[in-house]
Amino acid sequence: MPQIFPFKALRPNPDFISLVTAKSTDFPNQEDLVHEIRTNSFTFHHVTKSHLSYSGAFQEPEKFLPFAAKYIKDMKAKGVFIKEDKDSFYIYEQIRKDGKIFKGLIALCAISDYKANKIKKHEEIRPSRLKFLVELFKTTKIMGEPTLLAHNGSVPLDVSAANQLYSFTTLDDKRHIVYQVSDDTQVAEIRAALGAIDSLYIADGHHRSASTEEFNANVSALENDKSMCCIMHEEDLEILPFHRLIKPIVNFPKDEIIAALSARFKVANSDESLYEIKNRNEFGLYIDKQWYRLQLKESSDLPDVQVLENYVVREIFNIADSRIDSQINFHPHTSGEHMLKSLIDAETYSLAITSKACNFSEVRQVADQDNTMPPKSTYIEPKLRAGLIIQEFGRIKE
Repeated sequence: MPQIFPFKALRPNPDFISLVTAKSTDFPNQEDLVHEIRTNSFTFHHVTKSHLSYSGAFQEPEKFLPFAAKYIKDMKAKGVFIKEDKDSFYIYEQIRKDGKIFKGLIALCAISDYKANKIKKHEEIRPSRLKFLVELFKTTKIMGEPTLLAHNGSVPLDVSAANQLYSFTTLDDKRHIVYQVSDDTQVAEIRAALGAIDSLYIADGHHRSASTEEFNANVSALENDKSMCCIMHEEDLEILPFHRLIKPIVNFPKDEIIAALSARFKVANSDESLYEIKNRNEFGLYIDKQWYRLQLKESSDLPDVQVLENYVVREIFNIADSRIDSQINFHPHTSGEHMLKSLIDAETYSLAITSKACNFSEVRQVADQDNTMPPKSTYIEPKLRAGLIIQEFGRIKE
């Protein structure tokens, strides 16, 4: 059973909460994000997007991560960040504008449980992102956004006796409420309930979890044997797809692509949009301003995203590793059909392939078998804000 721990969080002073917490999707255009960084000295984007404060290459973190470390030091000195004096759990609620409520527990998890596969992964990661996050943790000595973990047990999240820390609304019309649980009896009840759960599953944040494990393995001077997580019931999560955008190095005429797809799929023109896919083993192809329906000729029990990886990404376009190949990119469903079509119509990419989202039972099955899905297999809500609750990696006392 995984180990869960309360902790003394570093967190924003309530007077600054709306200025500090950050999500890059608040600013669809990079120009707007850069403007936010230049005009808001409090935003946590100075940590998550510190490369935008430096004119050099993104591949040189040693040149821009000092900006992130200075931000943390300055915010602590100014009282913008405050440190709890008692180990606590934090109950987090996110209320979306359509009324959907997400509720979970922010706590620390043991790195040893990642290593022992008690906290299970289902998705592959990109090495470049792993390397960057390890350097970020080493330089700033904080983790500013939790890994989202799922469970299928029963965890009491009663807030009637908890201390409400924040209630605020962000630019995306989501309301965020955070409660502090420091009562020893309630802390013990929560830990006992989580202790009865066999496994936790990474829902969102595979790079963060892998990075904290690597960070722990390579940095011995800091208290980094635990990492921050937000734990929610799997039925409360919402899973949406990532769609595939492909631009081959060698240009394939549309007729050749459709002919190649026809070996595995029934291909038919569609007058209606196929951005929303309802059935398993069916996909949408958008190319040359036209939608085509792809229906797998021989049904498969594999997750649809793995079908795409095997029969399209690898077999047709010879993309051996979609984690690192520049021929493929990933379009979150929430970015919308208009943007997807615009990217193809403008020839930024040659084609797009849409698919149905996985369900969590598929995710759990893959993880339980110690297998992984291709990168960007699942787009899981809720998306958590950075800089809301922060874990500090203190120095180990000699």
